[in-house]
Amino acid sequence: MDAIVLTWRELLIAILLATLVYLLEVAVFSRRRRAKGATETRAQEGDTLSEVARLRDEVAGMRQRLEILEARIESAQSDKTAEDTPYGRAVRLAREGISAKELASRCGISRGEAELIIALNRGEA
Repeated sequence: MDAIVLTWRELLIAILLATLVYLLEVAVFSRRRRAKGATETRAQEGDTLSEVARLRDEVAGMRQRLEILEARIESAQSDKTAEDTPYGRAVRLAREGISAKELASRCGISRGEAELIIALNRGEA
C-alpha cells in the first residue's frame, strides 16, 4: 500500500475547509433557532392578545352588572317613601281618622306628636 503523503499546505487547506463547513453549520442552526423563536414569540403574542380581549370582555360584562346593581339600589332607595318611616305611617293613619291615642301606640310616637300630626293633617285626604 502506498502511503498518502500530505504537505503542510494541503493539510492547512483541509483544516480551513473543515472549519468553514463547521461555521456554515453553526450559522444555519442559529438561523433556524431564531426563526423558531420568532414563531414562538408570535404565538405568545397572539395568546396574550386573545387573553387581553377576553379580559376586556369580562370587564365590560362586570361593568354592565355593576350598572344594573347600582340602578336596583337607586330604585330601592327611591321606592322607600315617607310612609316607610313612623311619621309617614302616622300621617297616613291620621288622614284615615284614627285617634291620637291609637296613632301614638301604633307608630311608636308620643301622644303630643300624634295630636300634632292629626291637627296638621285633619281634612286632608
